[in-house]
Amino acid sequence: MFYKNQQKFYQEPVYKSPYAAALWSLCLPGFGQLYVREYFIGIILLGSEIAFNILSKLNWSIYYSFTGKLQESSEIVNMGWGLFYPSVYAFNIWHAYNTAKIMNAKLEAEGVPKPEKLAHNMGFFTGLVFGMFFGLHWVFLISPVFSGIVLGFSLAIIGHLIEKNMSRSI
Repeated sequence: MFYKNQQKFYQEPVYKSPYAAALWSLCLPGFGQLYVREYFIGIILLGSEIAFNILSKLNWSIYYSFTGKLQESSEIVNMGWGLFYPSVYAFNIWHAYNTAKIMNAKLEAEGVPKPEKLAHNMGFFTGLVFGMFFGLHWVFLISPVFSGIVLGFSLAIIGHLIEKNMSRSI
């Protein structure tokens, strides 16, 4: 009896917050997918994040940036691998968010309210990818890390505003 109830608990689909999925993915790529029970892609994204982080020496670049050794921060980072990181990072957030939205739409028949649209914030995450990519590639501030963060979130906000204006006109 206990086993039967326990088995039903794990198989029962539940509502997943898209914002929680995005925040888990923001913490570490793959965590949002694990939250929405997309285990295979979650493990793939987690593994790729670890691989790209190690191969690009991104953590060392971050360490040197925040300790004031900005020249060393720029020299140590391997851009060949580092430029993969923004795409994986932003895709991971976008995927977790939209997977939760899609799951919730499928649960509508079971009483979960239908979301107004399935794919949200595409402009934000697209801007984030391109901004982080070009910020890391064209170091315009004192380090690749700061350039990626500043340009990434600047283009993310611009992308969000463009998407917001486009959705009003539809």
